[in-house]
Amino acid sequence: MLQQKLQQGTDYEQALYYFLEEFAGDAKFVQQCEPEEALHIMAALGHVATNSLGKEATLEQRRAFRLAEFRFIHGNAAVAGRVVLFFYFEAVDTGLMALIPGVKGGTEIARFRLTGGLAGNPKHN
Repeated sequence: MLQQKLQQGTDYEQALYYFLEEFAGDAKFVQQCEPEEALHIMAALGHVATNSLGKEATLEQRRAFRLAEFRFIHGNAAVAGRVVLFFYFEAVDTGLMALIPGVKGGTEIARFRLTGGLAGNPKHN
């Protein structure tokens, strides 16, 4: 269901809120996830954050987790005094990043893809 919400339409807030409501506080879900470096995703998130903030941005306190069964990676970080939440589906090369608070206040949401030759996870090369 989460993957469908992310891929369909343009209201990505629905996907974010679904993730937060259904998974973020689910202890069983969290226990099934394994820590992951996800360097390829962190690089993309740094790029998206830089574009959103309009200046160079470095992700700090980065944490990523993999749910291998679903090829799903999720996590959080800090950037410029803000929180970054994200999730990414490898099978469809689509992810979502939320910047809280956004530049204009509230939450800013961006959908992203890791395309091209450098998009692969270096761990699996």
